[in-house]
Amino acid sequence: MLKKFLKTIHKHKMFQRGESIVVGVSGGPDSICLLHLLWSIQKDYDLKLYVVHLNHQFRGSAADEDAIYVEKFCKKLNIPVFIYKRNVEEYSKRKGITFEEGGREIRYDLFEEVLQKTKSKKIAIAQNMDDQAETVLMRIMRGSGLEGLCAISYVRDQKIIRPILDCSRYEIEDYCNKNNLHPRIDHTNLEAIYTRNRIRLELIPYIKKYFNPNIKETLSRTANILREDKDFIEDYQKKLYHEIVTRKEQEIYIDKIVFKKQHIAIQKRILRRAIWQMTGNLKDIQMKHIQSIINIIESDSLGIKIDLPRGLWARVEKECLIFSMEKKEIEKYYFEYNINIGEILYLQETRCEIFSCVMDIKDLKHISTKDHMKFFDYDKICGNLVVRNRKNGDRFSPLGMKGSKKLKNFFIDEKIPKQKREDIPLICDQNEIIWIIGYRVSEKYKIDKNTKKILVISYKKKK
Repeated sequence: MLKKFLKTIHKHKMFQRGESIVVGVSGGPDSICLLHLLWSIQKDYDLKLYVVHLNHQFRGSAADEDAIYVEKFCKKLNIPVFIYKRNVEEYSKRKGITFEEGGREIRYDLFEEVLQKTKSKKIAIAQNMDDQAETVLMRIMRGSGLEGLCAISYVRDQKIIRPILDCSRYEIEDYCNKNNLHPRIDHTNLEAIYTRNRIRLELIPYIKKYFNPNIKETLSRTANILREDKDFIEDYQKKLYHEIVTRKEQEIYIDKIVFKKQHIAIQKRILRRAIWQMTGNLKDIQMKHIQSIINIIESDSLGIKIDLPRGLWARVEKECLIFSMEKKEIEKYYFEYNINIGEILYLQETRCEIFSCVMDIKDLKHISTKDHMKFFDYDKICGNLVVRNRKNGDRFSPLGMKGSKKLKNFFIDEKIPKQKREDIPLICDQNEIIWIIGYRVSEKYKIDKNTKKILVISYKKKK
């Protein structure tokens, strides 16, 4: 087990000697095995390990006992541990996503938080070969392209590492038994109530019995083969993209002549990358939209415009394909949410998270300031905090200015397009706007020599 673990680390160059690693530990066999393996090589590789555990508040006392177990286990190994408690069910319902997705989002946010606190560079996750096989099967049944069938990667964004991805669940449980680790068992994993559980408990055993006893290894190997092909195609696509794509202000131009010479697999990737660059993601973009663009390019239908989701459109000209955003006035809408200090608020309209906390002014020097984080004099705040978009008659007192001005005039001075103004979040107390997120904070709430407590507000875009 240790040899396989080290082979995976070296093959995929997961970390360097002397690095700090944040380890996600639930208390189950997989994560406990991973942590123990990293601990066993800690001195040889001069590693600094930090553990993050999330109590989902879903399994009552069992979840509390998981947290206690992880804390004791880390204390025994002399590894610092960060224990967090979040209501994942409530968070998931508020965002309209599954419990599994909600838990994942919160976990990764916590990983990032500890990453910054500890100045670490890597996050170790305990996904294994069985997880890989289950993911491949899930994506086959849902329908997926090459990217989806590659399933779980060994290293993502040069930061997230999965050192036991080549180890089976049987090997992991055997390792835990031989080393008397006594991991916690989440009995919901033994109930066929979720798709992944049904695949694990029913489909894979059936395939093993009647078709392929080594199906897990086969699926894992298949994912690795496909990943090599995908990496080659992606490298070619990225190089070509920079050669034939030009961005001018709010439009993207693609060289039609060179584009038409490419294989359709490359064409689709170029188009998807261009759309992603225009909108920030591929939400609502379906294969039918990509195919319709390819069709008008092939037919040389000059001047024909295709409307795409979210106000995006494409038009074919003599030498290029043009992507642009609809410039017509968008329909007005309104949102407003209370901000509870100390809690994470997910803002669906702008796909971001807002977090606030209060601290003493003396602690300000210990905080590294970032663009998405602002500080205010807490004692100047009146009533409850809310985040909302603009209202008729809004006024604002920009930092560095005396008096106030109409928010509309501020937007005009900042050259903010009309179609974007409805989407800009405003942090307000019961009296005034204290922060136009992404632009300016208010003069009236700035920190001064009399400030005793500061309100810290962070705003983070979600991918």
